[in-house]
Amino acid sequence: MTRSTIASFRAVSKHYGSHCALRDFNLELREGELLTLLGPSGCGKTTVLRLLAGLEIPDSGEIFLDGRTLAGVPPEARNVNTVFQSYALFPHLSVAENVAFGLRMKKLGSAEIRARTAEALRMVRLDGLGGHRPLQLSGGQQQRVALARALVNRPRVLLLDECLSALDYQLRREMQLELKGLQRQTGITFVFVTHDREEALSMSDRIAVMRTGRIEQLGPPRDIYERPANLFVAQFAGESNVLEATVTAITAPDSLIVELAGTPLTVRTDRRFRVGARLVLVLRPEDLHVHDDAAAEGGLAGHVLERTYRGVTLDTVIALDAGPRIKTSEFFREDTPALDHPPGQRVRVSWTPGWEIVLPHEPET
Repeated sequence: MTRSTIASFRAVSKHYGSHCALRDFNLELREGELLTLLGPSGCGKTTVLRLLAGLEIPDSGEIFLDGRTLAGVPPEARNVNTVFQSYALFPHLSVAENVAFGLRMKKLGSAEIRARTAEALRMVRLDGLGGHRPLQLSGGQQQRVALARALVNRPRVLLLDECLSALDYQLRREMQLELKGLQRQTGITFVFVTHDREEALSMSDRIAVMRTGRIEQLGPPRDIYERPANLFVAQFAGESNVLEATVTAITAPDSLIVELAGTPLTVRTDRRFRVGARLVLVLRPEDLHVHDDAAAEGGLAGHVLERTYRGVTLDTVIALDAGPRIKTSEFFREDTPALDHPPGQRVRVSWTPGWEIVLPHEPET
């Protein structure tokens, strides 16, 4: 089912002094989706939220919500709410009073305020805690209060600015699931900002990977991870082994022979390369297999430098004969032999044909 557009950025640029936060930025938000803006610090993620919320004004370009321009529309008149990293709760107000604050500013009737506040607290599983003060709650509960305060206004778009970053690992994982469930339950469009790739991949309907004020790739999590548009996206979306190679032959429309430091390899790709072209192979650690027989055919030979037991996986760092080091991450299963390869052991690394990511070589900037 194709979702309709709820908001859009059209050729939007924003500068802070000499720093360009966004340049000719274009993006469409879809009705009822959870869209994540993923990228390093300073790439413009938070600027996108602030512009949509009305906390900043674009230098050029236009922003639309429900087909209407937001030019000149103040923050309080936009049907957009934000959940900040700091939660920004009022410590002197009770949980219920914090949640109801926006409704009181709209001067709704007391009966409607009580009903909607109770509904919002039930939604975030804080029934019975309306009389508590924020400082009496855990970090995860305070996060839920901030969510309830935003959701009670029934916004068209909910903006979440790295709102899970202050939580510990386990609580953060729990809140990721709760946020995803809340988004589906309410049908509200969520725009989530993070620099945590695991968070983005696990929560999102679509991900926009950003760099220096522009979107490098926009698409479903699986496309971002398995079919990255370029090396920046590949490395930002997940742990990567990056190997440089040269095309020596084209054997089929989707098959190349490349040379990696004197070692020939056959790789598959739907990208077009010419003989002599430089390219990079991106190999995900979890896609690699380590074999005891270093003399076997195929793959890449080397020796083990280090191994790390991580419970579910055994991670191994291998120095390849072809030059670079790579990392593998193999999952333990009852039906597989022991994976433990001691430092110094000669091994061979292989992967399922076609699982390699083949990208054009990018000159360093």
